[in-house]
Amino acid sequence: MACVGLDIGHSAVKVAWRGKDGELKHVTIPSVAVPAMTISDKAASDQAAKETVTVDGDVYFIGDTAIHEAGSLKVAGLHHRWLEMREFRALVQGAINLVMADVGKIDSVITGLPPAIFREKQLQMRNIVSACTEAEVKVYPEPNGVSMRYSIDEKGRMIPDAKKNMGVIAIGRFTTDSMALLNGRWVEEAAGSANGMSRAAIMVQKKLKDQGYEVDYLDADDALWKGAIQYYGKEIDVSATVKIAMRILSSEIFDAVSTKFGDNGRKLDKILVAGGGAELLFDGLAPYWPQAELIEDPRFAVAEGFRRFGEGVWNARHGESA
Repeated sequence: MACVGLDIGHSAVKVAWRGKDGELKHVTIPSVAVPAMTISDKAASDQAAKETVTVDGDVYFIGDTAIHEAGSLKVAGLHHRWLEMREFRALVQGAINLVMADVGKIDSVITGLPPAIFREKQLQMRNIVSACTEAEVKVYPEPNGVSMRYSIDEKGRMIPDAKKNMGVIAIGRFTTDSMALLNGRWVEEAAGSANGMSRAAIMVQKKLKDQGYEVDYLDADDALWKGAIQYYGKEIDVSATVKIAMRILSSEIFDAVSTKFGDNGRKLDKILVAGGGAELLFDGLAPYWPQAELIEDPRFAVAEGFRRFGEGVWNARHGESA
């Protein structure tokens, strides 16, 4: 069986599935898609073929090939209308093609959306993915993937002693998504979306401009991890600026999530912190929530959780105990 967990993030697409050999596979595809162009070099052309997809008759390069051929990493889709872009559909098709090349047939695809747009965009998202595969497609709020990663084992079986009162904070590039579970059930009014890592990157970019450094968004985003920028042959230490931006973002996330959690926050036995920005921001968030815990492999928590859920559903339907 092939059950795919798909997390289409603004920085990277994360894909999780069990391969033909039974081994778990986790693959990232940079969230970049550009119209395809002719490549004269045969070796480069052969490699590009693996990262070429067609959307409504138009051909796109995705991932590393798109970055290489476009000459620079283009940031797009830092808004909630990203789903309407052909580039988004190209990334979905590329992820599906990747799994199909390995397993041949996909049984189910589980994917998600930020809570802020889940009700409005759920059907649209399902239709986009369904146009790329004949498999069953289910769409859930993205933080659900983190709770699934925590409460379901690798073979799709429920973990008996998993906490039932739990919060999730998933820190992505565009949004930080949160949710709460009480007695194992999603509390809808406690779910929401706040600023993501792009907020910190934009703050750093603006501050550096004030200091006389003209950098683009991606330079500033890179500085969040490295604490430095390359500028005319010199490495400039910007760690102090990054530290301030991180402190501001941590405070904003705490304020937004606490407002959503409300009185439910004190009832949560555990708050799982996940997402691409989790490792950078965890130390800034932990003092606010003593029950906070950085989940294992935080960047892949959503995709892997969705995969585990899909496998569990498949096992139940086919009478298999894994």
